[in-house]
Amino acid sequence: MKWTLKKGKKRDLFQYTQRKLTVTYTWLILLFLALFAIIVSLFFLFMAYREQSDSLRSTMNATEDGRVVIPDLENGRSDELYFFYVLDKRGQVLAHSDVIPQLSDGNKEAIEKWMPEGDSFRLRWQPGQQQRYGDLMIRTDERLLFMGAHPILTTNGPATVYAAKDVTFYWDILRNLLVVFFVILIVFILVAVKLSSSMSKKAMVPIQLTFKQQQQFLADASHELRTPLSIMNTSLDVIELENGDAMTPYAKEVVTDMKEEIGRMSRMVQDLLMLARSDAGSVEFEMRAFDMVPKLRQWVLAFEGVAQKKAIALRTMLPETLTVKGDPERLKQLVYILLDNAIKYTPEAGRVDIGLDPNPRQWRIIVRDSGIGIAEADQPRIFDRFYRVEKHRSREEGSAGLGLAIAKQIVIAHRGSVVLESAPGKGSTFSVEFRV
Repeated sequence: MKWTLKKGKKRDLFQYTQRKLTVTYTWLILLFLALFAIIVSLFFLFMAYREQSDSLRSTMNATEDGRVVIPDLENGRSDELYFFYVLDKRGQVLAHSDVIPQLSDGNKEAIEKWMPEGDSFRLRWQPGQQQRYGDLMIRTDERLLFMGAHPILTTNGPATVYAAKDVTFYWDILRNLLVVFFVILIVFILVAVKLSSSMSKKAMVPIQLTFKQQQQFLADASHELRTPLSIMNTSLDVIELENGDAMTPYAKEVVTDMKEEIGRMSRMVQDLLMLARSDAGSVEFEMRAFDMVPKLRQWVLAFEGVAQKKAIALRTMLPETLTVKGDPERLKQLVYILLDNAIKYTPEAGRVDIGLDPNPRQWRIIVRDSGIGIAEADQPRIFDRFYRVEKHRSREEGSAGLGLAIAKQIVIAHRGSVVLESAPGKGSTFSVEFRV
C-alpha cells in the first residue's frame, strides 16, 4: 500500500471550513430557488392543462339535436381551435373542419391510429410547413397542438371525436418564464456567494477566537511546564549525588523511573510547544544551502548505540555530496523522528536503512525498516496528533504520538511531500521528497 502526504503550503483549516460553509450556504439558497421555480412551473403546467382539457372536452361533447356540433373553423368561428374531426372505427372521416384545409391530410395522419377507449389528451409538435397548392403558397409556423379524443356512438356504430387547440402561446409563456428564472438564478448566484461568505465569516468568528485561546493556552502551558520539569530533574540529580550510597536499591529504581518519566514529559512538552507555535505561524525556519551528506552521517551516528542494543543493522546509502536548501536543525529533527520510529518498531536482529536519492528536480530522504509495518486503515492517520497505531506498545516506549505530526509540519514548511509504503509484517518505507 502506498500513501502520499501531498506537497504544498500548510492548509488553513479556518479558510477551508469557511469555503465549505460558503459553498453549503450558496447551494442551499440556490436549491430553494430551484425548488420554487420547479413548483411555479409545475403549477403553471397543471393549470394550463386543466383549462385546455376542460375546454376541449366541452367542445367534443357539444351536441345539438343529438348530433355532434361541427365548428366552422375555416371561417374563423372558433377561437384557438385548430381542427375538428369525427372518424369511425375504420378511420373513415365522417365530418371534419380545419383552420387550414390544405393541411387536413397531415392532421388526419396524426390522429387516425389513435383510438382510445375513453377521453384522452396528448401534445404534438407540428413543424413549420411551406407548401404550394396551385397558385396558393401555404406557410405555417412551428406550433404546439393540444389534442383530445372522445369516443361516441353514432347510428352507424362507434366513432371518435378529435379536436386540437393551438397552445403555442402557453409554451411561449413557459419558455419566457424559464428565461426569467435563469436570469434570476445568475443574479442569485452572485448574491448568494456574497451573502454566504458573509454568513460563514460571522459563523467562524467564535470558533477562531476559541481556537486562538486554546493555542495560546497550549503554548503558555507548555512553556511554563518546562521550568518545573527542569527543576524536578535537577532535584533528582542532587538527591542521587548526596544520598547515592545511602539509597536502597528500591529507592534508586524509583528515582530512575521518575527521571525517565520527567524526561518523557519534557519531550512531550517540547513537542507540544513546537506544534502550538507552528499552528500560530511563529516557528521560524532558517533556510540555507548546505551539504546534506556529512550532516546525515552525523545524525545517524547518534542512533548507533540504540540500534546495537536491539542488534539492529543500521545501514546508510549516501552519495559523495548533496547540496540542499533547508533548515538543518529542522531536517535533523525530521531524520531523528523517522529513525526513532524505525528502530522502535523494528524487532531485534532487524535492519534499518537510510539513504539520500539525488535528482535534478528533487532530492529524497529514504528510511526503510524491516519492522511490524502499518495497516492500510491506519496509514492515512499516522500524521495526526496523538494518534498511535499500537497504543499499548507506544505508551510503554514513551511515545505520545506527536513525532510524525511534527515531521509533517517540517515537511510542509519545506514544501515537500511524504510517500509511505507499508504492509503489516513487511516493514515500512518513508520517502520524503523535497524540491531542489
